[in-house]
Amino acid sequence: MSTDAPPPPPTVPALAAGAPPARRSAGDPELDRELDDELAAFVRRQRPRRSVHPVRVVLAVAATFAVLWILVPTTDELAFHLSRQAAPTDLLDGSAPVLARVPDGTWARVNVVLGNKAAEIPEWRKGSLRMGPIEVREVVGAPLFIEFDPKAWPDLDPFVQTDVEGRLVSFGPDSELGEVRGYFSDRLRAPVPATARALIVGERPGGQPQYLTAWIGGVALLVLSWTSVLRRLLGPPST
Repeated sequence: MSTDAPPPPPTVPALAAGAPPARRSAGDPELDRELDDELAAFVRRQRPRRSVHPVRVVLAVAATFAVLWILVPTTDELAFHLSRQAAPTDLLDGSAPVLARVPDGTWARVNVVLGNKAAEIPEWRKGSLRMGPIEVREVVGAPLFIEFDPKAWPDLDPFVQTDVEGRLVSFGPDSELGEVRGYFSDRLRAPVPATARALIVGERPGGQPQYLTAWIGGVALLVLSWTSVLRRLLGPPST
């Protein structure tokens, strides 16, 4: 009589974590359907997905709003910087008939007598990249106001007669200087004609490269921000 021990039962290899169980029986339709469903669910869990971290989207949106808020109001400054005006237009004494013939954004020269009423913009000058203090002073006998940096132009004092050059802009209630206009009319009780204009002293074509630099930097920031988001959305999916 043989004394050999019976062979051990076959072992089943361990399954990877999350994998569907091996078939325990063949020919059982109900068990086959159950295992097929588990296999399909396993494949779905392993399917590659495209995803964008919310922080990337938030940063891209914030950069877009910042660029639009800061740079879009400076389009007139950028256009003036890139303009090809060869010489300033002579506005003579800045009388109303002369001003009516000259559009905003013109590089102009005018002979003025400065008045004694002025307003100061202490901080950021709306619609520009300039910081205060900035002074806006009336002109005697003309519907014109002079905007200038008092540190760069210290001689523009009351009752001084002088020639000044700069960019001609609107001084209407809806203009970038609308609040300053309201200060003159409401606080200083100074007459401000409906057709009043302002001359920004010192601005000339090609003389404000900071606007071109800011626009190039702003557009580059938007391109980099949104390229990062789109690369995640349209690039190869991650597992």
